[in-house]
Amino acid sequence: MKLKNNFLIPLAVCLAISIAGCGVKNASPLSISSEKSSQRILFVSNQDGNREIYTVLLDGSSLERLTHNTRDDYEASWSPDGKAILFTSNRDNGNSEIYVMNADGSQQTNLSKWKGFDGQPAWSPDGQHIVFVSDRSGPMQLYSINKDGRNLHQLTTDEIQSCDSPVYSPDGKMLAYRKLNERAKGDLWVLNLSDMRHRQLTNNPGYEDSPPRWSPDGQSLVYDSRRERQYNIYRYDLQTNKESQLTHLHTSDIQPVWSNSGEYISFLSTRGPHGRTQLYIMREDGSDQTSITDGLSQVDNPTWFSDESRMLLVSWQGNWYSNVYVVDLESGALRIVVPAKGYQSQPLPEPVLLPLSHMQSTRQVASNRLQ
Repeated sequence: MKLKNNFLIPLAVCLAISIAGCGVKNASPLSISSEKSSQRILFVSNQDGNREIYTVLLDGSSLERLTHNTRDDYEASWSPDGKAILFTSNRDNGNSEIYVMNADGSQQTNLSKWKGFDGQPAWSPDGQHIVFVSDRSGPMQLYSINKDGRNLHQLTTDEIQSCDSPVYSPDGKMLAYRKLNERAKGDLWVLNLSDMRHRQLTNNPGYEDSPPRWSPDGQSLVYDSRRERQYNIYRYDLQTNKESQLTHLHTSDIQPVWSNSGEYISFLSTRGPHGRTQLYIMREDGSDQTSITDGLSQVDNPTWFSDESRMLLVSWQGNWYSNVYVVDLESGALRIVVPAKGYQSQPLPEPVLLPLSHMQSTRQVASNRLQ
Protein backbone atom coordinates (compact mmCIF):
# COMPACT_ATOMS: atom_id res chain seq x y z
CA MET A 1 0.00 0.00 0.00
CA LYS A 2 1.14 3.50 -0.74
CA LEU A 3 1.14 6.47 1.54
CA LYS A 4 -0.05 9.66 -0.10
CA ASN A 5 0.28 13.42 0.01
CA ASN A 6 2.55 14.85 2.73
CA PHE A 7 3.84 11.43 3.80
CA LEU A 8 4.59 9.69 0.51
CA ILE A 9 6.41 12.55 -1.24
CA PRO A 10 9.07 13.13 1.44
CA LEU A 11 9.66 9.41 1.73
CA ALA A 12 10.22 9.17 -2.01
CA VAL A 13 12.67 12.05 -1.78
CA CYS A 14 14.42 10.30 1.10
CA LEU A 15 14.81 7.09 -0.84
CA ALA A 16 16.04 8.92 -3.92
CA ILE A 17 18.70 10.77 -1.94
CA SER A 18 20.08 7.45 -0.61
CA ILE A 19 21.87 8.57 2.62
CA ALA A 20 24.49 6.17 4.10
CA GLY A 21 23.43 4.17 7.15
CA CYS A 22 19.73 4.27 6.30
CA GLY A 23 20.39 3.95 2.63
CA VAL A 24 21.61 7.55 2.36
CA LYS A 25 25.08 8.04 0.89
CA ASN A 26 27.47 10.97 1.21
CA ALA A 27 25.10 12.91 3.42
CA SER A 28 25.96 16.49 4.18
CA PRO A 29 24.89 18.09 7.47
CA LEU A 30 21.18 18.93 7.31
CA SER A 31 20.00 22.41 8.20
CA ILE A 32 17.88 22.27 11.31
CA SER A 33 16.59 25.82 11.42
CA SER A 34 13.09 24.43 11.82
CA GLU A 35 14.13 21.93 14.50
CA LYS A 36 14.38 22.46 18.21
CA SER A 37 18.19 22.39 18.15
CA SER A 38 18.33 22.85 21.92
CA GLN A 39 16.58 19.51 22.46
CA ARG A 40 18.94 16.85 23.75
CA ILE A 41 19.27 13.24 22.66
CA LEU A 42 20.13 10.57 25.22
CA PHE A 43 21.95 7.48 23.98
CA VAL A 44 24.35 4.68 24.93
CA SER A 45 27.72 4.25 23.21
CA ASN A 46 30.93 2.24 23.50
CA GLN A 47 32.92 4.78 21.45
CA ASP A 48 35.30 5.26 24.37
CA GLY A 49 35.57 1.57 25.32
CA ASN A 50 32.81 0.11 27.48
CA ARG A 51 29.15 1.20 27.26
CA GLU A 52 28.59 4.68 28.67
CA ILE A 53 25.74 7.18 28.63
CA TYR A 54 25.89 10.35 26.53
CA THR A 55 23.77 13.32 25.59
CA VAL A 56 24.04 15.50 22.50
CA LEU A 57 22.01 18.37 21.13
CA LEU A 58 19.77 17.57 18.23
CA ASP A 59 21.98 19.57 15.89
CA GLY A 60 24.92 17.27 16.76
CA SER A 61 26.73 19.77 19.00
CA SER A 62 27.58 19.69 22.72
CA LEU A 63 28.31 15.97 22.98
CA GLU A 64 28.61 15.11 26.69
CA ARG A 65 29.66 11.85 28.30
CA LEU A 66 27.69 11.52 31.55
CA THR A 67 29.13 8.32 33.02
CA HIS A 68 32.80 7.49 33.51
CA ASN A 69 33.77 4.07 34.84
CA THR A 70 35.34 0.81 33.70
CA ARG A 71 32.02 -1.04 33.60
CA ASP A 72 28.86 -0.78 31.49
CA ASP A 73 26.08 1.80 31.87
CA TYR A 74 22.97 1.25 29.74
CA GLU A 75 19.12 1.11 29.64
CA ALA A 76 19.05 4.88 30.08
CA SER A 77 15.76 6.83 30.06
CA TRP A 78 14.68 10.40 30.75
CA SER A 79 12.40 11.16 33.67
CA PRO A 80 9.04 12.50 32.44
CA ASP A 81 10.11 16.08 33.27
CA GLY A 82 13.56 15.62 31.68
CA LYS A 83 15.40 16.56 34.87
CA ALA A 84 16.81 13.11 35.70
CA ILE A 85 18.07 10.00 33.95
CA LEU A 86 17.41 6.44 35.07
CA PHE A 87 19.82 3.69 34.04
CA THR A 88 21.34 0.31 34.79
CA SER A 89 25.00 -0.12 35.69
CA ASN A 90 27.23 -3.05 36.61
CA ARG A 91 29.93 -0.82 38.11
CA ASP A 92 29.42 -2.41 41.56
CA ASN A 93 31.61 -5.52 41.36
CA GLY A 94 29.82 -6.59 38.21
CA ASN A 95 26.35 -6.58 39.81
CA SER A 96 23.64 -4.92 37.75
CA GLU A 97 22.07 -2.11 39.78
CA ILE A 98 19.47 0.61 39.20
CA TYR A 99 20.93 4.13 39.21
CA VAL A 100 19.55 7.62 38.82
CA MET A 101 21.40 10.85 38.08
CA ASN A 102 20.64 14.43 37.25
CA ALA A 103 20.29 15.21 33.56
CA ASP A 104 23.78 16.74 33.57
CA GLY A 105 25.31 13.52 34.95
CA SER A 106 25.76 14.73 38.53
CA GLN A 107 24.70 12.91 41.72
CA GLN A 108 24.78 9.36 40.34
CA THR A 109 22.99 7.29 42.99
CA ASN A 110 22.51 3.54 43.41
CA LEU A 111 18.81 3.01 44.18
CA SER A 112 18.51 -0.78 44.30
CA LYS A 113 21.62 -1.89 46.24
CA TRP A 114 21.36 -5.64 45.79
CA LYS A 115 24.17 -8.17 45.49
CA GLY A 116 22.48 -9.92 42.55
CA PHE A 117 20.71 -8.64 39.45
CA ASP A 118 18.57 -5.50 39.19
CA GLY A 119 17.66 -4.17 35.75
CA GLN A 120 15.09 -3.07 33.17
CA PRO A 121 14.05 0.07 35.09
CA ALA A 122 11.09 2.18 33.95
CA TRP A 123 9.63 5.46 35.23
CA SER A 124 6.04 5.90 36.34
CA PRO A 125 4.26 8.62 34.29
CA ASP A 126 4.43 11.09 37.20
CA GLY A 127 8.14 10.42 37.72
CA GLN A 128 7.66 9.50 41.39
CA HIS A 129 8.15 5.72 41.17
CA ILE A 130 10.36 3.23 39.36
CA VAL A 131 9.57 -0.36 38.44
CA PHE A 132 12.35 -2.85 37.76
CA VAL A 133 13.30 -6.53 37.61
CA SER A 134 15.31 -8.28 40.34
CA ASP A 135 16.39 -11.78 41.38
CA ARG A 136 16.47 -10.93 45.10
CA SER A 137 13.64 -13.36 45.86
CA GLY A 138 14.72 -16.18 43.51
CA PRO A 139 13.39 -16.07 39.93
CA MET A 140 13.28 -12.64 38.30
CA GLN A 141 10.33 -10.69 39.71
CA LEU A 142 8.97 -7.16 39.50
CA TYR A 143 9.62 -4.53 42.17
CA SER A 144 8.79 -0.87 42.60
CA ILE A 145 10.68 1.80 44.48
CA ASN A 146 10.37 5.53 45.07
CA LYS A 147 12.55 7.75 42.94
CA ASP A 148 14.70 8.40 46.05
CA GLY A 149 15.29 4.67 46.61
CA ARG A 150 12.86 4.24 49.49
CA ASN A 151 9.73 2.07 49.91
CA LEU A 152 10.76 -1.07 48.02
CA HIS A 153 7.75 -3.24 47.14
CA GLN A 154 7.62 -6.66 45.48
CA LEU A 155 4.88 -6.71 42.83
CA THR A 156 5.04 -10.32 41.59
CA THR A 157 5.68 -13.39 43.75
CA ASP A 158 5.94 -16.37 41.42
CA GLU A 159 8.34 -18.94 42.88
CA ILE A 160 8.95 -20.74 39.57
CA GLN A 161 8.34 -18.45 36.61
CA SER A 162 10.31 -15.28 35.99
CA CYS A 163 8.81 -11.92 35.07
CA ASP A 164 10.37 -9.16 33.00
CA SER A 165 9.86 -6.07 30.81
CA PRO A 166 7.55 -4.03 33.09
CA VAL A 167 6.05 -0.81 31.74
CA TYR A 168 3.52 1.56 33.28
CA SER A 169 0.27 2.43 31.53
CA PRO A 170 0.01 6.09 30.46
CA ASP A 171 -2.18 6.92 33.48
CA GLY A 172 0.10 5.02 35.87
CA LYS A 173 -2.69 2.78 37.15
CA MET A 174 -1.51 -0.47 35.56
CA LEU A 175 1.64 -2.36 34.67
CA ALA A 176 2.10 -4.56 31.63
CA TYR A 177 4.79 -7.24 31.79
CA ARG A 178 5.84 -10.67 30.58
CA LYS A 179 5.82 -13.90 32.54
CA LEU A 180 8.22 -16.57 31.25
CA ASN A 181 7.33 -20.26 31.43
CA GLU A 182 9.73 -23.15 31.99
CA ARG A 183 10.67 -22.99 28.30
CA ALA A 184 11.50 -19.28 28.66
CA LYS A 185 8.54 -18.37 26.42
CA GLY A 186 6.87 -15.14 27.46
CA ASP A 187 3.13 -14.44 27.81
CA LEU A 188 1.69 -11.00 28.50
CA TRP A 189 0.11 -9.98 31.80
CA VAL A 190 -1.21 -6.77 33.31
CA LEU A 191 -1.28 -5.72 36.96
CA ASN A 192 -3.92 -3.36 38.32
CA LEU A 193 -2.00 -1.32 40.89
CA SER A 194 -5.13 -0.25 42.78
CA ASP A 195 -6.14 -3.76 43.84
CA MET A 196 -2.94 -5.68 42.91
CA ARG A 197 -4.85 -8.10 40.70
CA HIS A 198 -2.88 -9.81 37.94
CA ARG A 199 -4.55 -10.67 34.65
CA GLN A 200 -3.15 -12.93 31.94
CA LEU A 201 -3.68 -11.68 28.40
CA THR A 202 -1.93 -14.16 26.11
CA ASN A 203 -1.56 -17.88 26.70
CA ASN A 204 0.67 -19.46 24.09
CA PRO A 205 3.09 -21.85 25.87
CA GLY A 206 5.01 -22.62 22.68
CA TYR A 207 5.27 -19.03 21.43
CA GLU A 208 7.16 -16.01 22.64
CA ASP A 209 5.55 -12.59 22.96
CA SER A 210 7.88 -9.60 23.04
CA PRO A 211 7.86 -6.84 25.67
CA PRO A 212 4.59 -4.91 25.23
CA ARG A 213 4.07 -1.21 24.43
CA TRP A 214 1.03 0.74 25.62
CA SER A 215 -1.15 2.76 23.27
CA PRO A 216 -1.27 6.44 24.30
CA ASP A 217 -4.89 6.05 25.46
CA GLY A 218 -4.02 3.01 27.59
CA GLN A 219 -6.65 0.85 25.88
CA SER A 220 -4.36 -1.47 23.89
CA LEU A 221 -0.97 -3.15 23.87
CA VAL A 222 1.15 -3.82 20.81
CA TYR A 223 3.92 -6.41 20.59
CA ASP A 224 5.55 -8.92 18.29
CA SER A 225 5.22 -12.66 18.69
CA ARG A 226 6.97 -15.66 17.17
CA ARG A 227 4.28 -18.08 16.05
CA GLU A 228 4.66 -20.83 13.44
CA ARG A 229 8.33 -19.81 13.23
CA GLN A 230 7.42 -16.30 12.06
CA TYR A 231 7.57 -12.98 13.86
CA ASN A 232 4.57 -10.71 13.31
CA ILE A 233 2.98 -7.70 15.02
CA TYR A 234 -0.07 -8.16 17.26
CA ARG A 235 -2.40 -5.85 19.14
CA TYR A 236 -4.36 -6.69 22.28
CA ASP A 237 -7.50 -4.65 23.05
CA LEU A 238 -7.97 -4.49 26.83
CA GLN A 239 -11.60 -3.42 26.47
CA THR A 240 -12.72 -6.31 24.27
CA ASN A 241 -10.10 -8.80 25.47
CA LYS A 242 -9.34 -9.62 21.87
CA GLU A 243 -6.04 -10.02 20.06
CA SER A 244 -5.64 -9.01 16.42
CA GLN A 245 -2.75 -9.73 14.08
CA LEU A 246 -1.50 -6.61 12.26
CA THR A 247 1.18 -8.07 9.96
CA HIS A 248 0.97 -11.34 8.05
CA LEU A 249 4.25 -11.99 6.28
CA HIS A 250 6.82 -14.79 6.24
CA THR A 251 9.50 -12.31 7.33
CA SER A 252 10.35 -10.92 10.76
CA ASP A 253 8.24 -7.96 11.87
CA ILE A 254 9.33 -6.80 15.33
CA GLN A 255 9.66 -3.89 17.79
CA PRO A 256 6.34 -2.09 17.28
CA VAL A 257 6.17 1.44 18.74
CA TRP A 258 3.07 3.65 18.96
CA SER A 259 3.17 7.22 17.73
CA ASN A 260 2.23 9.76 20.38
CA SER A 261 -1.20 10.40 18.88
CA GLY A 262 -1.88 6.66 18.68
CA GLU A 263 -2.73 6.88 14.97
CA TYR A 264 0.40 5.09 13.73
CA ILE A 265 2.70 2.25 14.71
CA SER A 266 6.30 1.99 13.59
CA PHE A 267 8.03 -1.38 13.43
CA LEU A 268 11.10 -3.14 12.09
CA SER A 269 10.91 -5.69 9.28
CA THR A 270 13.24 -7.89 7.25
CA ARG A 271 10.93 -7.80 4.23
CA GLY A 272 12.55 -6.45 1.08
CA PRO A 273 15.25 -7.56 -1.37
CA HIS A 274 18.20 -7.39 1.03
CA GLY A 275 16.66 -9.03 4.12
CA ARG A 276 18.04 -6.37 6.44
CA THR A 277 15.98 -4.96 9.29
CA GLN A 278 14.26 -1.77 8.10
CA LEU A 279 11.88 0.86 9.49
CA TYR A 280 8.22 0.65 8.51
CA ILE A 281 5.14 2.63 9.53
CA MET A 282 1.48 1.57 9.42
CA ARG A 283 -1.86 2.80 10.67
CA GLU A 284 -2.92 1.63 14.11
CA ASP A 285 -5.21 -1.00 12.51
CA GLY A 286 -2.33 -2.48 10.48
CA SER A 287 -3.21 -0.89 7.13
CA ASP A 288 -0.94 1.14 4.82
CA GLN A 289 2.33 -0.58 5.78
CA THR A 290 5.06 1.56 4.23
CA SER A 291 8.85 1.35 4.20
CA ILE A 292 10.75 4.38 5.48
CA THR A 293 14.31 3.17 4.88
CA ASP A 294 15.52 1.45 1.71
CA GLY A 295 17.23 -1.70 2.96
CA LEU A 296 20.87 -0.95 2.17
CA SER A 297 21.90 -0.89 5.84
CA GLN A 298 20.30 -2.39 8.93
CA VAL A 299 18.45 -0.16 11.41
CA ASP A 300 17.32 -0.55 15.02
CA ASN A 301 15.90 1.26 18.08
CA PRO A 302 13.33 3.53 16.36
CA THR A 303 11.52 6.05 18.53
CA TRP A 304 9.10 8.90 17.82
CA PHE A 305 9.62 12.55 18.62
CA SER A 306 6.72 14.04 20.57
CA ASP A 307 5.38 16.03 17.60
CA GLU A 308 5.48 12.98 15.26
CA SER A 309 7.27 14.91 12.53
CA ARG A 310 10.51 12.96 13.00
CA MET A 311 11.92 9.73 14.37
CA LEU A 312 15.23 8.66 15.85
CA LEU A 313 16.88 5.39 14.89
CA VAL A 314 20.23 3.62 14.84
CA SER A 315 21.80 2.45 11.57
CA TRP A 316 24.81 0.24 10.87
CA GLN A 317 27.36 1.27 8.26
CA GLY A 318 29.33 -1.48 6.57
CA ASN A 319 28.58 -3.75 9.54
CA TRP A 320 31.39 -2.04 11.44
CA TYR A 321 29.60 0.45 13.68
CA SER A 322 26.25 2.12 14.26
CA ASN A 323 25.23 5.76 14.53
CA VAL A 324 22.16 7.71 15.58
CA TYR A 325 20.07 9.32 12.84
CA VAL A 326 17.07 11.63 12.66
CA VAL A 327 14.42 10.81 10.06
CA ASP A 328 12.40 13.92 9.27
CA LEU A 329 9.03 12.71 8.04
CA GLU A 330 7.91 16.12 6.86
CA SER A 331 10.91 17.06 4.69
CA GLY A 332 11.94 13.50 3.84
CA ALA A 333 15.55 14.08 4.94
CA LEU A 334 17.80 11.94 7.10
CA ARG A 335 20.65 13.33 9.15
CA ILE A 336 23.35 11.71 11.21
CA VAL A 337 23.35 13.09 14.76
CA VAL A 338 26.33 11.37 16.36
CA PRO A 339 29.07 10.31 13.93
CA ALA A 340 31.41 8.07 15.94
CA LYS A 341 33.23 4.78 15.69
CA GLY A 342 31.72 2.08 17.86
CA TYR A 343 28.15 1.10 18.63
CA GLN A 344 25.57 3.75 19.45
CA SER A 345 22.19 2.50 20.69
CA GLN A 346 19.01 3.26 22.64
CA PRO A 347 18.52 6.89 21.48
CA LEU A 348 15.76 8.87 23.22
CA PRO A 349 14.74 12.50 22.64
CA GLU A 350 14.48 14.79 25.63
CA PRO A 351 10.84 15.17 26.76
CA VAL A 352 9.21 18.28 25.30
CA LEU A 353 5.81 19.64 26.30
CA LEU A 354 4.12 20.85 23.13
CA PRO A 355 1.35 23.48 23.01
CA LEU A 356 -2.12 22.09 22.32
CA SER A 357 -2.38 24.15 19.12
CA HIS A 358 0.85 22.58 17.80
CA MET A 359 -0.35 19.05 18.59
CA GLN A 360 -3.68 19.69 16.83
CA SER A 361 -1.84 21.01 13.77
CA THR A 362 0.51 18.01 13.73
CA ARG A 363 -2.37 15.54 13.96
CA GLN A 364 -4.09 17.20 11.00
CA VAL A 365 -0.89 16.87 8.96
CA ALA A 366 -0.59 13.23 10.03
CA SER A 367 -4.18 12.64 8.95
CA ASN A 368 -3.41 14.09 5.52
CA ARG A 369 -0.40 11.79 5.07
CA LEU A 370 -2.46 8.67 4.56
CA GLN A 371 -5.44 10.07 2.66
